[in-house]
Amino acid sequence: MRRCLLFLPLVLSLLIASPVLALDLDVSGSLQFEGVYNENATLQKSDSADSFREMRLRVLTEAQITDNIKIITRFDALDKVLSSRDSAFDNNEDDDNFDFDRAYAEIITPIGLLSIGRMQGVVWGTSWSDDEADTDRIKLVTPIAIGENKLYIGAVAEKVTENDKGVELSSKDNDKYYIGATYKTKKYSTGLLSAFYNFHLFQDPQQAKLKTDLDNAGGEAQATADGTTAALLKAEAQRLGNDASNYADLAAAVAADGGFGSNLFNQYAALAATSKTQAEAIAAQAGQVVANSDALQAAAALQALPRGATTEAKVFLLAPYFDGKFGPLGITTELDYIFGEAEYDTNNTERDVEGYAWFGELRYDIADFTLQAGYAITSGDADYDDDDIGSMGYVAPGSDWAKAFILTSDEHGMNTTLGDGLGNLVGDGFGTAYTAVLDGYRMIYAGVNYTCFDDTVNLGALIASSQADDTPGNVDDDHGIEYDLTLTWNIMDNLVYTGVAAYLQAGDYWKERSGNPNAAEDTYALYHRLELFF
Repeated sequence: MRRCLLFLPLVLSLLIASPVLALDLDVSGSLQFEGVYNENATLQKSDSADSFREMRLRVLTEAQITDNIKIITRFDALDKVLSSRDSAFDNNEDDDNFDFDRAYAEIITPIGLLSIGRMQGVVWGTSWSDDEADTDRIKLVTPIAIGENKLYIGAVAEKVTENDKGVELSSKDNDKYYIGATYKTKKYSTGLLSAFYNFHLFQDPQQAKLKTDLDNAGGEAQATADGTTAALLKAEAQRLGNDASNYADLAAAVAADGGFGSNLFNQYAALAATSKTQAEAIAAQAGQVVANSDALQAAAALQALPRGATTEAKVFLLAPYFDGKFGPLGITTELDYIFGEAEYDTNNTERDVEGYAWFGELRYDIADFTLQAGYAITSGDADYDDDDIGSMGYVAPGSDWAKAFILTSDEHGMNTTLGDGLGNLVGDGFGTAYTAVLDGYRMIYAGVNYTCFDDTVNLGALIASSQADDTPGNVDDDHGIEYDLTLTWNIMDNLVYTGVAAYLQAGDYWKERSGNPNAAEDTYALYHRLELFF
């Protein structure tokens, strides 16, 4: 609330001063409410039903400073689970639920539109391989008219992570550089994106998996705390062991002087035995702390990697796409191909990086029906120790595509729980090492959409069959078959309801890859969203 009170005078001041500054302020956004129900979220019978509601207010402001300069911001408020501890009845919490996502300037220059700041990123062409995120960028887009059509040429410099500030690290930033071209006509758009990823502080899939294990166990702080506890116990055991040795020496000295069996001898002998017993018990306790500490074991596994805990990567991306509509026929396709190297300072080795993701889809309109069929593949790599890295999903999971709701969406929360923690096919985004993402997938799907009631209602049905692209030799690749029903209802202007019912007939991949024979149950998800646009 304090932030809102501070923000309000600023807005009012700008509005009052707008005639002088020629400020034109546009406000838009949405207020949405979601409900989710997941059955067997880890594919086990023992799972409790996962049911929750969420809400989010998203506000976009565009301030036209001059004819050529615009400042754009976007923030989210109350983006959370409804009826949580952070509620309207707790005045100490809601004032912190206010998050600015984007703030950038758009400047019209003689050579194109220049954008500087934090803005939308990780989107290109179709929704395939897209993972929309807030990115720090400098972007220049130049439009070139070609008859009735337009060619757009763009260049982007993006700072993924800033690691050089301060004196501890130098030359450890992670950067992306893009150059792309898009050609748009009335019937189709097509383009080619090229990129160079220059990462100086990164983790390969194996490093990321072990780091995730460490984070899930409490992180470095927990490992340090457990290590300190074990060290203190070992020190105490050592002290008691030394005491036992000293008492034994004293008992031996008394015995040597002819005092064997005397009270003093018995006293020293008893103290030696007691100290030894205590030392052994405390040493065993220290061993149990180490053995039972997931954080210590994860930290040790990460430190024991021959290649170290981090790597450098220099990777190139090529991504052509085509999206067109020719009468009743629609064609959409995109290929994303990466290649490059990962370099390891710890043992001075290199690994090749190569992966790809491709999908193609055909659509055909018949009256109020639209038929669709497609195929999608994302390369996987189940061997984390060999000389190459081939998991395309690790760098581009493509959660925006969301063709099959359970398998390729992150709206429901099962993207991190499916298959007793294997995750679904998009995981938790870029650089997250969920096993199902790293294994990749091959999916064939078909569906139909029906539009009715003056185009206010759209009903959809889809079936998708999916297999892992790469698995260990003893693991079945069958993810299963998913069935989806969808409803989109434009209730009135600016008010839209969306509903999804999805069912996954689980294949054997989940139980065999997780090593848990109980992770074999089918699952279903129910999702609905009411969204108000303004």
